Amino acid sequence: MRLRLLSRLPRFATLFALGMASSALVVEPRLASGKDKPAEKPGVGVIDKVVGISPKGLHWGLTLEGVAKLYDKVFEDEYLPLLKKAEPGNEMTALEDEQRNKQGILRRGRIDFGATPTGVDQSPLKGEYSYRNAESMASLRLRSGTERHFFFFSDKLWKVYDEHKLIKGGTLGENFEEASKILSKRFGAPGKLVPADFDKGQPYDEMQWRDAEKTIRALDRGTVLGMVYTDTTVQDNIAQYRKNKSENLHEMDKDVAAATAHPPEEPGRRPAPDTGKPKNKPH
Repeated sequence: MRLRLLSRLPRFATLFALGMASSALVVEPRLASGKDKPAEKPGVGVIDKVVGISPKGLHWGLTLEGVAKLYDKVFEDEYLPLLKKAEPGNEMTALEDEQRNKQGILRRGRIDFGATPTGVDQSPLKGEYSYRNAESMASLRLRSGTERHFFFFSDKLWKVYDEHKLIKGGTLGENFEEASKILSKRFGAPGKLVPADFDKGQPYDEMQWRDAEKTIRALDRGTVLGMVYTDTTVQDNIAQYRKNKSENLHEMDKDVAAATAHPPEEPGRRPAPDTGKPKNKPH
């Protein structure tokens, strides 16, 4: 069933700097118009523009299959000039197989966050999802080298997470401070700095923005910049989507823990110190 909140959202208005062709940030977002304008006045963390995400047609509420079909076309366009130059036979067959393999990555790579822990828990993405709330994700490496992760509620897209490598002379600079300045200039508004707070499940310093449709977070991961785009309507009502509270799925079962625990000490009795000498055996 299509999420009601998702179905009311407009589509992304423009292609943003996450293009497949070259750099991850190459196009300035356009000015919003009419109902797209945010209610808040421009200021710290508030963008008076609508920031879109490539490829064309990507929007909140798409199913995984819908996202995969968009990238089917992206890969067709990417391989077309290569296939035109390829010699008939083994070379062309190899390219066609490579294209089909890439077109199947998203469909094959779906991860469901059900009742069983996943390997994603050991990655920097931990905290971007919850278990037992019909959440899932799939990932793809873009031509630019960016790692892109798609997050879904009930198979409806609500978050895109891009991992950009920060390098000297790169389009986003070589560190978080440079990236924050570059992004603030491109968005036309200074970001709001939110320091890391492990108690609240925020392991990284963040620079945050909002436009009329989405919340944008830039995460300081050292040599990697995490750019996270989320559906504001879902983000602002996240408790409604995550009714099953998080729990430590890696915690040892209570019965197993009790069976393997050390026996309790007798009151008033202290264990004898370990001298390292062998104990006398009874005769």
